[in-house]
This record gives sequence, C-alpha cells and structure tokens, in this order.
Amino acid sequence: MVHCYGFVLSMLASLSVGFAQQTWPLVYEIKSDSTLLRLDTAHFQVLEDRAGKYTLEDVQRSSAFRFDSYYNQNRSSHVYWKRMRIKNAMPRNLNLYLCDFNASFLEMYHQDSTGRWQHQRTGELIPESQLPDRNGNKERNRLFFHLRSGEQTTLYQRSENPFWRMPLVYISPELQSEENRIQSVYQSIRVKNGWEDFFFDGIMIGILLLAVCYNLFIFITIRDKVYLYFSICLLFFTLDRNAFRIQLAFFEEQPYEFKMLNVFFFIIFYIFFIQSLRNFIQSAPALARLNRAITFFLGLTALANVIQFFMYTIPGFPIDDLLLLIEILIRIVYVLCSIGILKMIRRGSPEARFALLATTPLFTFWLATLMTQLLGRFFNVNVPNSVWNWVEYAEQFCFAWLIIFFSGALLNRYNLVRERVAQQAIEKEQLEKEREIERNRIIANQNELLEQQVKERTAELQTSLENLKTTQNQLIQKEKLASLGELTAGIAHEIQNPLNFVNNFSEVSTELVNELDEEQQKPDRDPELEKELLGDLKQNLQKISHHGGRASQIVRNMLAHSRTTAGERQPTNLNALCDEYLRLAYHGLRAKDNTFNCELKTDFDPTIGLVKLVPQEIGRVFLNLFNNAFYTVHEKQKAASASYQPTVRVQTKSINNTIEIRIIDNGLGMTAEVKEKLFQPFFTTKPTGEGTGLGLSLSYDIITKGHGGRLTVESELGKGSEFTIVLPVT
Repeated sequence: MVHCYGFVLSMLASLSVGFAQQTWPLVYEIKSDSTLLRLDTAHFQVLEDRAGKYTLEDVQRSSAFRFDSYYNQNRSSHVYWKRMRIKNAMPRNLNLYLCDFNASFLEMYHQDSTGRWQHQRTGELIPESQLPDRNGNKERNRLFFHLRSGEQTTLYQRSENPFWRMPLVYISPELQSEENRIQSVYQSIRVKNGWEDFFFDGIMIGILLLAVCYNLFIFITIRDKVYLYFSICLLFFTLDRNAFRIQLAFFEEQPYEFKMLNVFFFIIFYIFFIQSLRNFIQSAPALARLNRAITFFLGLTALANVIQFFMYTIPGFPIDDLLLLIEILIRIVYVLCSIGILKMIRRGSPEARFALLATTPLFTFWLATLMTQLLGRFFNVNVPNSVWNWVEYAEQFCFAWLIIFFSGALLNRYNLVRERVAQQAIEKEQLEKEREIERNRIIANQNELLEQQVKERTAELQTSLENLKTTQNQLIQKEKLASLGELTAGIAHEIQNPLNFVNNFSEVSTELVNELDEEQQKPDRDPELEKELLGDLKQNLQKISHHGGRASQIVRNMLAHSRTTAGERQPTNLNALCDEYLRLAYHGLRAKDNTFNCELKTDFDPTIGLVKLVPQEIGRVFLNLFNNAFYTVHEKQKAASASYQPTVRVQTKSINNTIEIRIIDNGLGMTAEVKEKLFQPFFTTKPTGEGTGLGLSLSYDIITKGHGGRLTVESELGKGSEFTIVLPVT
C-alpha cells in the first residue's frame, strides 16, 4: 500500500515538473542574409506585460508559465516581451540588426560570446542623444548585435507603444543583416531622391508659415478675427502635414512630447478652420440655431478626440468605433456649415460664394472617404489598392485648393476693407472740414459776444477785487482784534500789578508827607527824621514812576498789537519780548479757567542782545504760538490722568547769524495730514467759534515774508509739538 502511494506521488511530481518546465521555441538558424528575416511563430514566444513593469529578471524567473505562442492569444496590450534563440549557421561572422517597425520603444537583451547579458534601447520616441550609434548612424527601429560563425545566442525583445497609441498587433520579430541594411539604404537614396523631397517640402513649409505670418499681420492691422483663426488653422495644418520633418529639424530631443501633441494637430486645425469659415461668411441672426448646432457638434468632435487619446489602454474599449464616430462628426459639422453657406448665398452674400468654392473639393473628398469606410465596415465592400494609392494625392490637391482659394478670398476681403476704410477716411475728412467751417463761424459769433461779456465782467471783477481787498484787510484786522481779545485778560492781570504798586506807594507817600508836616510843626524838629522821611518819600516816588512806566509800556504794546499797518524795525530785546508774551498768554487762559496750571520753562540765550525787528508783529506771532501751546496742553489735561503735568518750554539761541526760537509743548500733537494744512488760511482744528484759522497763516507770512525767516513745525500725535522760528540777524 505504501508503494502505491509513493508511485502516485512520483507521477504527480513528474507532471508538475513537466508543466513548470515548458520548452523554449525552436532555434532559428540563419542560413542566408540576403533579405529581411521574419521569424515564424515556432521560433519565438510572447509574454504580455499589461502593466509595463516587468524587468529582465522577472521574465526570466516567470518564463516557465507566462510565455506563450504568438497565435494562441488575442493580443491587445501596449507592451510585449519576446524570447528567441538565434544561431549563425553560415560559414562567416554576421553583423545583425533586431528590427521592430511598429513599436515606439524597442529594447533588446542578448548574451554575448562571454555569456554576459547586453542591453540596448531605441525607438522613435527616444531623444536623439540617447540613441545607439552604429558607425555614425543612429538607428530608431534597429538594434545591432554580432554573431560569430556557428555561435548561438539567447535574445529577449521588449516592444512598447505609449498609452496614447494603438496597442501592438504585429509583433513578429524581424532580423536584418548589416549588408542588407546598407544595400537597402543605398537603393532608397538612388530611387527616391530624398534630398529633393526635403527641399520641396521645406519650400512648402516656408510658404505656409509665411501665410501664417501674413494673416496674423492683417489681424493685428484691422482686428478681424477671421484672419487670426485662419492663421492658427494654417499653423496646425503645417504641423500636422509635416510633423516628421519638423521633428527632425527642431524636436529630435523631445520626440515623445512632440508626437503626443501631434495627436491633436488635426482637430485643432479643423476647429479653427470652421471658426474662420463661420466668421468669414458672417451668418445672419436668423441662423442662430444653426450656429449653435455647429458649435455643439464641433465641441463633441473635440471631446471625442480627447477621449480617444486616453482610451487605448482600456481593454475591450471599441476604439475603432470611436475613430469612426470622430470621422462622422467631422462630416456632420461640414454638412451644417454647408447648409449655412447655401442659406447665406440665397441672401446674396458674396463671401458665402467664395467659401463654397474653396471648401467643396475637400469636403466632397471627405464624404467620399467616409462612405468608403462605412461600406467596408458594414458591407465588406473593399476598394482596390490601386485606388487607395491615389487617395493621398487627391487629399493634398483638395487641401491646396482650399488654402489657395480661401487665401484669395481673404485677400479680396482685405482689399475691400481697405477700400471701405479709405472711403470712410475721405468722408470723415470732408465731414471734419464742414464741421471746422461751422465751428469757425460759431466761434466768430461767440467771440463777439464774449468780448462784450468780458468788458462787463471786467468792470464787475474790478469792483469785486476792491471789495475782496477790503474784506481781506478787515479779516486781518479781525484776527488782530481776536488776538487782542486773547490779550485782554492777560493785560488786565499784568497791568493790575503796577497799578497796585502805584496805589500802595501813593498811600505810603501820603502818610510820609503827613508825618513830615507834623515833624515840621514841632518846636523840636528832628533833622535826621526829616531827612529819613524825605528819603523814603523820594524812593516811593521812584517806585511809583517805575510801575507807572511799566503800565504805560503794556498799554503801548496793546495799542501796537492792534494797529492795522506794519511798524518799522527797531532794536528789540527779543528775550524780554518773548517772556512778556508768554506770561500774557498764560494769564489770559487762566482768566478763562482759573483751575488751569501749567509749568513754564524758559531757556533764553543771554548773548542774543538787541535784534532789529518789528516788535508788534513778532509779538503777534509769539501770542498765536503761545495761545496754541496753552490750548493744546489744556485740552489734553481735560482727558489725561492726574499725573499729567502741562508744560510749555521756550528756548532762544544764537546760531550763525540767526536767532532760533523754539516753542515746545507736551500737548495733543497732530497727524501728518493736519501738519500739511497747518499754515493754510482759514484752516483750524479748534471747534467752531473758537478759532478763525488765520492765526498761524498770518504768523507764517510775518516770519517768512515780513522778516525773511522760517517757521517750521515737528509733531507726533499724542506726544506734543515743536514750533521753530529762525530769524536772520540784520
């Protein structure tokens, strides 16, 4: 029984080993190198790589159960691996090429005479700099290897198409000897005269690009969109029809990107051609529904083209049906455009006749080819190959007809536009001349009327000017009186002190006179006492004279401050003048609010001496600046905390033949916007009724115009302001 089980197990093991060790294809022996060698299905096997991720090590490990015969599967993949064994059965060494004219990428792994694996890669989508070089010739569809006489090698071939191309169908390996390759190239050059093809193709590309630039230039000149659309149309037609040559000239290092974009060149050409055609015939508003239908099917065609780009990798997707649908949609758009052209011809449009003449051959050709495809697809009606050989030439003729006649129609349209523009320019010039004559006549009449009005207005303006000057003088006097009013309380306080002294010393003097009279009536007169009384009386009279003079000076300053005319410059003690007006302004504000207290700080330069200036004018400036300083610290004190100490500081200094007076406060400060307008007439930040807005303006004029000095201000909001007066020493 044990022997039976052992026999069964040995049989199963032998079967599993048989399945795992699938045999390699037959060795392909090369016995002739005169032609292109195509391996039949018995000499190679295929491995489908749908994900495109297999490496040589992968396929070698999994070859036992993944490689299969070519004819045993329905092929629909973008990547295939093929394995084969090649033997040189000829009496001489062979230089061979492995060829693949259907794949975009070709890779070859083969064992050399030392048993090492050699790897090469080529393909039409690989940059030129990465192609293998064989004796100065870079091959895009062939990979070279060498076999000595009687030598056999194992070879793996990997063929790939990108996702946006059709899956690989024809995947039979092909071999070509180097001698056969050289002979075929030589014959191709002799028979085809390739340089002539490139020469004439280059001329055609140049003509098309010139047409693109010409239409683009016309669009820039007259802003007619039909020329822009047609220039784009011609550009992509050139790219589509000459993609291979343009790639050789400019995109050999980016063949993948260029050929991928090449998929969309025709549909872009077609879209912009239809747009140029629609703009050319200028369909009537009554054809709006037809226009919308054209737009819909045109968009559907573009969408189908984009879908086609991504659908090749989906197994089982009916890509042939989608391609046929795109062809049908292109013809539907043409039919709709033809209907629009015919309707515009009935409406008498000459552009529609040109469009019909230009497009009829190409669209007739397209309809014929579509019918041929439908007959072949659904009714198995095949067109002979001899007829298909002429299809390309017929299509080229139709495109040439289209471009020539449509370009001619656009040129005629441009000439008509130029004539119309020229005629419009002539009519516009004539109209301008008529308008100019009429304008001159109206101007002459208006000049007479204006001269009369000017005479009347001049008299009125003269009167207004005199009134304005009077009003201006009144405003200035009003400002002086306003500042005089500010002085009144301070003057009353200042004049009260000397008057008190006068009164007190007068009473004391009266008592002294009475004592002296009493002493003189005594029989025993005391000469010493009389002398002392007379001395005290003399001293009192001097005090009365001093304080009376002080009161008179205050009155004189008040009168000078209120004068309307400017005084003369005279030597003045600037420090005393500044100190006097500082205290007058301070006592004036305290007379309004006796709770207000401010710290006064003075720093007067004793070397200044007497300065020639107009004291009443400079006093007015000091008064305005001191009033503003006391006002701003008073306002800040109302809102600030109890720790805030209002301070006004005055400094005078002699600097390089100039006198500098600085008035500094720690009040509210001001913004940059306020500072810019500070010296403008009638500008004030005080509430209505508390300021005229002329104080600083007049002060600025007094300093700059009256004394040739400068008045500037520096301020920071919330921290205070500093006014600086600079007076030249004369």
